[in-house]
Amino acid sequence: MTIEHPYWDFYASLKNLRGAKAHNQTKDLIRKLAKDAGLSERDRMMIEIKMALPWFKVQMVEEAFFLKLREKYSYSVLSPEMLATVCGYSPLVEIGAGNGYNDWLLQQMGAEVIAFDAFPVEEGQNWFFATNQFGMPTTRGKSWTQILKGDSAVLKDYPEHTLLMVWPPKNPMALTSISDYPGKKLVFIGHKKCCASSAFYKALEKDWKLEHSVETGSWDATHKEVLEVYSRP
Repeated sequence: MTIEHPYWDFYASLKNLRGAKAHNQTKDLIRKLAKDAGLSERDRMMIEIKMALPWFKVQMVEEAFFLKLREKYSYSVLSPEMLATVCGYSPLVEIGAGNGYNDWLLQQMGAEVIAFDAFPVEEGQNWFFATNQFGMPTTRGKSWTQILKGDSAVLKDYPEHTLLMVWPPKNPMALTSISDYPGKKLVFIGHKKCCASSAFYKALEKDWKLEHSVETGSWDATHKEVLEVYSRP
């Protein structure tokens, strides 16, 4: 199935340069991608410094792209294959959906998705998407699909939906969500060193059964992201 997925198109273009020799043509392509991504002048200068190194590799500059693009799209750039895996657990209810980019993709694939965030980006109180250069929330964000306002308390109304969490913040939100959620299926996507709390992972180990685990390959030059599916009695 062909879907509109600009984030993946961009990531694939950058990742395809990994094996290329660090000649002028490769560097020009990186410069173009940096411009298209809207990287700051400072970030582009740092890329130039790294490209001047004799041991330069494309992976050395990927974090700059991740830090910029994650706010426009998502912290996870899921491949069509990973999206198909998530789609298989429809209907889905996502908590902490951010700007809804992944929900928009899943809806294109035919999944039933209801997305919630306590701070929809249009309100200007979201600290993870559409921030300014100092990391402060702004009102310039626009969601990719409908994002309903709500925290984990709304999950009680969706016992038959699979709970989806993508890069939940390193605070009690993820733990509170699985406590409030009355259903039996969870799809978690994230880099465990940066996402959720230790109490959340302890609760998963104690009360849930891991059914499926795979590395997504998303921004794998900067971190290891996993897609895990859990169930409970």
